[in-house]
Amino acid sequence: MKIRLLLGLPVALWLLSSAASAQSIDRQVSFAPGTTAREIRGTLRGNTDATYRLRTGSGQVLQVLFSPSNRSCYFNAFAPGQEGAVHIGSSAGNEFGQSATIAGEYRFQIYLMRNAARRNETCRYRISFEVTGAVGGVSPGTSDRMMRDQCQSRVADMYAVPPPRVRMGALRRAANGLRLDGTVDKGAEGIKKFRCLFTPARQLRDVMAMTPDGE
Repeated sequence: MKIRLLLGLPVALWLLSSAASAQSIDRQVSFAPGTTAREIRGTLRGNTDATYRLRTGSGQVLQVLFSPSNRSCYFNAFAPGQEGAVHIGSSAGNEFGQSATIAGEYRFQIYLMRNAARRNETCRYRISFEVTGAVGGVSPGTSDRMMRDQCQSRVADMYAVPPPRVRMGALRRAANGLRLDGTVDKGAEGIKKFRCLFTPARQLRDVMAMTPDGE
């Protein structure tokens, strides 16, 4: 009897640990001030799933990109007030876009297909959300990616280097709009710092050399 109890204790502890680590995820998505996008990383195993909720206004532009480590891992998208999925990842793929959103909460569910879930497989994933444009569909807006591309192109021309040598940090608020700080690899001339400045309307207005010797 004592032997059985001693053998049973590690198994019971393992079952409790597995149950605790197998809890599903349900999370609200929000963006940092001044940004239009966010990337989230996570891990699923077996029958667990992850649900991400994102609120949008009417007529905005929504883009979702999903990158899983497991080929049997997908995401479905549900529009506000609708029971059926508007996007089924296993047949429609890992990208979802809505050019005129419905006001309310979109729901995105990540899961493993039944065969993979039964084998207790793991899925590590990245999912990115981006919402641009004014409510009412007045304009598609300027996304974070577009701002980064504009900054990189302008800086590459200014320093006469290929775009891959231009590295940028996170988009941040500035006194009169937004800014992107970064560095340029000038080879033998060393690393130079710069700052791209944007208007409140997210338009590039200036590029400043932040290294004391300029270029």
